Amino acid sequence: MNLKTKSSSFETPSCLLSSIIKENKLIVIFLRNNKKIVAKLKAFDKHFNLILENIREIWNEHNKKGKTTFKERHIGKMILRGDSIILVVPLKLYEDS
Repeated sequence: MNLKTKSSSFETPSCLLSSIIKENKLIVIFLRNNKKIVAKLKAFDKHFNLILENIREIWNEHNKKGKTTFKERHIGKMILRGDSIILVVPLKLYEDS
């Protein structure tokens, strides 16, 4: 599998994750339980279990009246099991030019 972007190319998904760790970027992770995580990736294994730091977990809760509430919590460190991950996206912050 050869994944290419405009700025660089990655031979495998693990190459992309390695570059995210090297560049100390934030990532957004979409989970199977409809939650999202924004965090710093510190390490991963062949099953894509992730070691994360400075985690912000985000989700919506729906009450019986149909009202939706935005929820968020902060976690220092965690190991996230790979089979709960749907999508991992490097977070590109705006840079001054």
